[in-house]
Amino acid sequence: MTRPSIAFLGLGSALPERVRTSADPIFDRIREAARAQGLSEASLFYGNREHRCLAPDESLASLTAKAGRAALEDAGVRPEQVDRLYGYVSVSEFVSPNALYQVHREVGLGSHALVVPVQADFGNFVMGTVLAWEAMLAGHSEQALVAVGAGWTRNVDYAQGHAFGIGDGAGAAVLGAGERLVLVDYAADTFSDEYGAMTMRPRPEAGFTTPVYGLEPNRGVQAFLNTGMEGPPRLVERLLRKHGLNGDDITLVSHQATRKLLDHWNEKIRPREYLHTLEDCGNMVIASIPVTLARYHRELRTKYLVLFGIGIGAHQVALLVRV
Repeated sequence: MTRPSIAFLGLGSALPERVRTSADPIFDRIREAARAQGLSEASLFYGNREHRCLAPDESLASLTAKAGRAALEDAGVRPEQVDRLYGYVSVSEFVSPNALYQVHREVGLGSHALVVPVQADFGNFVMGTVLAWEAMLAGHSEQALVAVGAGWTRNVDYAQGHAFGIGDGAGAAVLGAGERLVLVDYAADTFSDEYGAMTMRPRPEAGFTTPVYGLEPNRGVQAFLNTGMEGPPRLVERLLRKHGLNGDDITLVSHQATRKLLDHWNEKIRPREYLHTLEDCGNMVIASIPVTLARYHRELRTKYLVLFGIGIGAHQVALLVRV
């Protein structure tokens, strides 16, 4: 039995209007830490000149729904034709349910459309795409929407180095039978011994009773420097080798935490092209990949595309796409 070709049919993104530059005084405490001697978290996160921030009264779910509607319009697909919604809104209004259900409502999806929140920060988009693809191959879905929204500027400690690049945004994709941007294969790794090295949790010791993201002392930085830096090149190389490909055959779109990671991954993987939105959008955590893809997908010049996300499970997932 011949399997249908499942592809990205349309892509969309949405960004808040408010722009914050790297010169904003909110980052002064990070700059002070960066001037200190020795390796610190502040020295690991750099490379963006500005990013977008949600206004206090702005809804992250509504921003995510806007990206979803843009993807549907790009695909020429009506909301009632979608039978699955995968993705995540982070950080959601409630611990449970996830605000992906509000996205379902605002996009105008039908009651028949199954909502599948994918709590796999930061690899939610790639993992949601893989899950949608597998449902289609099994014959249980025909057209799916994958939508993710990140609003972490509200959930970081601005005394910590990783906060420097955090930006808000949302991205989405419609999947279905198609012949361009066809999903080919994926590979994944799980490093559960790093569970707890990076977390989103209340930090009363630092004065935060609501959840904020953080690298746990010692373990978090070590996870960043070890599997965070070296794991993705190994994973992508394994996926490419399986299909007789190498870096020169691909365009790469990845997680975008910092220029340090992008430069290292570029050196190790050596893609023909490496697309990102770090400089003007910052680290949109779970939304960077679809926002970048929505911006550049009509300009791809290689036969293959690789998307890879990493997460704080810890996990990593890479997806091979034929352009």
